[in-house]
Amino acid sequence: MDSSLPVLVVDDARFSRAIITRSLTEAGFKDVRFAESGLAAVRMLEDRPADIVISDWVMPEMDGLELTRRIRDMDEILDHFTYVMLLSSQEEMGAISRAFEHGVDDFISKAALRTYLLPRVWAACRTAGYNNGLLASNRQLREQIATLERRNMVDALTGLGNERFTDRALSDLLRQVASRGGAACVILIALHNYTELAASLEPGDVNRIVRAAASRLEHLVRPMDVVTRPRPDTFAVLVHQPSVEHCTCDSFRRILVALDGHKLETAAGVQRLQVAMSVCAAHGPDGIPTPDELLAFARERLREAAQKGEATDGIWQQKESEPS
Repeated sequence: MDSSLPVLVVDDARFSRAIITRSLTEAGFKDVRFAESGLAAVRMLEDRPADIVISDWVMPEMDGLELTRRIRDMDEILDHFTYVMLLSSQEEMGAISRAFEHGVDDFISKAALRTYLLPRVWAACRTAGYNNGLLASNRQLREQIATLERRNMVDALTGLGNERFTDRALSDLLRQVASRGGAACVILIALHNYTELAASLEPGDVNRIVRAAASRLEHLVRPMDVVTRPRPDTFAVLVHQPSVEHCTCDSFRRILVALDGHKLETAAGVQRLQVAMSVCAAHGPDGIPTPDELLAFARERLREAAQKGEATDGIWQQKESEPS
């Protein structure tokens, strides 16, 4: 267990405060502070956050529930997690369910303090360490995404690669096919009713629909496949396949089935996705196109799919040079 996590003990009763502080110190905790009131605790947390706060429930000026609310507000601002444990007396037990709704994580009866304090604190250490580790990882991920956005490679709405990223990823895929064989497969999925949705719904609802479609699409493909959003109404999936025989509508029909007709709840009611899909491939025997050539070919097939109301596929072929 990490006994270096900062702990703050809040209690207006000197005796309880002394028992808790001594128990934690003897257990090896190196960073234990104490406050005599909720207001004093808030000031201390503003100076330096704690990972665990152990507070009395009933205190003058600011009780444990109000202190918890203030802690949650600070946590949101600081992108931090604080495990809040309240000390309760027997007559307060009936209000515990209400306290959980205020963001309290755990309770200890004052009568059982000596028996249960340390086991509950060790559990709090695990929870606080895990949650703050996740928050740190998320901060790092957001920083990486922000870096990509600064380089104009990421679609801000979905977090997927944008058109520039699509071109670069497809270029890498085509080079891989040229050197190692196999087939480069480009699947384009158009939200066929995107224009209609954008005209009739609030922007927030349209954004939620796009994000939901993106998330659903990512769960339908393999981890090594690349999902992007090159245009507002279009997603792309870039796939390396063993051969062009694996680059057909039937190979990826599950995507169309899962997205087309999918219902999404919005403020204006339930909306249904209308999706068109094309599956296009390139491989060595027919020549290796540029990314722009293969995408143009795939978009042409996508327009056909939208007109026919069914998925289309095709294999890119090098056009023969006209005789001079």
